[in-house]
Amino acid sequence: MSDEEARQGGCSSQAGGVTVSDVQELMRRKEEIEAQIKANYDVLESGLQVDDEIVEFGSVNTQNFQSLHNIGSVVQHSEGKPLNVTVIRSGAKQQLRLVPTRWAGKGLLGCNIIPLQR
Repeated sequence: MSDEEARQGGCSSQAGGVTVSDVQELMRRKEEIEAQIKANYDVLESGLQVDDEIVEFGSVNTQNFQSLHNIGSVVQHSEGKPLNVTVIRSGAKQQLRLVPTRWAGKGLLGCNIIPLQR
């Protein structure tokens, strides 16, 4: 539709100073935010919580852990498959299951795992 046709039809390509590209950018950001919320929800549903100390993540455990690359490799090879994860939470061991899944953000987990500093 040309600008002339829009004016004759009572439409405007810039309604109230908002352009089509502004709306497209808002829609893109909305989809990105929704994907982040879903990924974080999936992590929470799996039971993983802030301050959980991971002691086993798939085949990686306290005996063979060398770096976060070990966990990254397990995650990459387990996309869409359940992973057994053992954490220490409030001094007690908890068994969890995570399913690495693609989402709009980085990685497959929807969370950041950081090494414990002792």
